[in-house]
Amino acid sequence: MNTPTCIRSYVIDLAAQHGIHYQATPADELAIVATRLAGDDVVTDEIENLIVALKRAGAINGSEMVALLGRYLDEKFSER
Repeated sequence: MNTPTCIRSYVIDLAAQHGIHYQATPADELAIVATRLAGDDVVTDEIENLIVALKRAGAINGSEMVALLGRYLDEKFSER
């Protein structure tokens, strides 16, 4: 996968090209409750959710999902 520097824009464009939107599943809701009960507060943002939605829809594979998430998180936290 040849992705541009701004992963955020790339993910938004890729999702739009495929008509993909993130929609939480019952398993997602269960994970949120379980992490909260465990004392953790894991909050994903729109881009992280879109990357998951792209994988679920088959627009990207597992390796691409991991690479995009890694690059996105690097980009996200380097902005701080």
